Amino acid sequence: MPDGQSPHFGNPRRRFAMPGRTRCIHLAFLVTTALPVYQPAYAQAVIGGDWRADVDAFAGRLVEMGGAPGIGLAIVQDDWVLHARGFGLADMDAGRGVDTETAFYIASTTKAITATAVISLADRGLIDLNAPITAYVPELRFQPPLDADSVTVHDLLTMTHGIQQGLGPVVFRTAFTGDFTREQLVDALRDYGPSPTGRRFAYGNLGYNLLGMVLESTGSGSWKEIVRQEVLDPFGMDQTTGYVSRIPAERIAQPHGFLPDGFERIPLGKADANMHAAGGHFATARDLGRFVAVHLSGSAEGSGGTVPSRSALQSMQRQHVEQDRQFLSLHRFGWGYGWDLGTYEGETVVHRFGGFSGYHSHLSFMPRHGIGVVVLVNGGGPSAMTADLLATYVYDRLLGKAGLEDAHAAHIDSTRERLDEARRGLAAHLAERKARLAPLSHPLAHYAGVYESPRFGRMEWRVVANGLEVRMGVAWSRAEVFDASEDMLRAELAGGGNVVDFEFPPDGGPASSVIIRTGPDTGEEFLRIGE
Repeated sequence: MPDGQSPHFGNPRRRFAMPGRTRCIHLAFLVTTALPVYQPAYAQAVIGGDWRADVDAFAGRLVEMGGAPGIGLAIVQDDWVLHARGFGLADMDAGRGVDTETAFYIASTTKAITATAVISLADRGLIDLNAPITAYVPELRFQPPLDADSVTVHDLLTMTHGIQQGLGPVVFRTAFTGDFTREQLVDALRDYGPSPTGRRFAYGNLGYNLLGMVLESTGSGSWKEIVRQEVLDPFGMDQTTGYVSRIPAERIAQPHGFLPDGFERIPLGKADANMHAAGGHFATARDLGRFVAVHLSGSAEGSGGTVPSRSALQSMQRQHVEQDRQFLSLHRFGWGYGWDLGTYEGETVVHRFGGFSGYHSHLSFMPRHGIGVVVLVNGGGPSAMTADLLATYVYDRLLGKAGLEDAHAAHIDSTRERLDEARRGLAAHLAERKARLAPLSHPLAHYAGVYESPRFGRMEWRVVANGLEVRMGVAWSRAEVFDASEDMLRAELAGGGNVVDFEFPPDGGPASSVIIRTGPDTGEEFLRIGE
């Protein structure tokens, strides 16, 4: 195959004239129309083999070896979703399988969708990428010496805004608790100073949270409605939404945590309130396949609205800033607008992944070949390896890589060993955590109460079933002991374990405050305001 030529796999829209063979073609047509449309028994006679069956078998093997509870898959060529399938279970407790209608939480893959909405508006002159963000959020101020007027929309898109990141109040409230108003976020941002890395590329949620505010300034609705109008409707993505409440329960791929003996259902950590512009959609694999198809081809068959011009879409795929990091099989060398740019065995891959408790999403395409892959999984821990292994198999199969089956059989064996190693490591870690269990130095009732931070919001602790539970907005966790002698507990409020330190008055009585660790050397104090 010549360089730059895209492979085609039975696309019925391609017609080839064959002078002198019309009669044979007609005869072949008469014969084949009397037979079923699809005959897997004759797959050995199909030019290039039955790649769909090969991919499905490989995905099935990944589920069988415990790589993920369930998988949603879509494969794209140019403007066409070639193949979409579901594998494994969407809900292990209910025994419900994954199908093409199953919606997964896609976490940071949303950044590519948010960026597309911004570029769509910029393409029509409704947003100026070189304008300061104060042109759209005029009340915005940062901690001096950082000047909000010096940060442009382009800077937000490229993550070169130079604003300090980490688990600050904006990310904590938008991604986890869902307890915020626009005014509270703007007020919290007054404490955000310059990043210690300056204006170099620094990946994080904050810039895209601010892009959500920019989008809201262009219309009368929330960022979710602007994205629907600018992207979801025009791209024909009717199974993608920023509202968990609008998805029938039987269509949701429920999250599952990774345990030494497999996966188990964990609480869904997402609600309408904490779906945000840096990570705020549920989608089916087929719908995301449509998204990839538009970015590959520049055309769509949506239900309304205008698709950005091809040049605008290509500007998103162009490198705007450098990065240098490895993520599984991909080496990331740059960042566009909402897209990572990387290489896989010498091929450029435009991609955007996402991860959250019990989920991983993989969205990628090779512009030179006009092919793309979507893999969605509903498992935590090493499920990202599973998505990576399936995506790379698809690319290798479509591109006709030599020695494919042997190479990926070795990859599966290697991944199985890594899974076993991860299970052993997790078992040891859980045993260590269990050993921390010891009587606390105060009655449980003295830890319970309502605590508040002006920046992070309200935290409520209660005694439930002889233990402690904490709630902040829509985030909830049962607590475990981290260090009983120091009155330190562990709660999973921000996508992972957060250490919480209770402070008690020297003369006894209920705790006076709580400090939640937000980083290795940072924490936020919440003062008791009630029982």
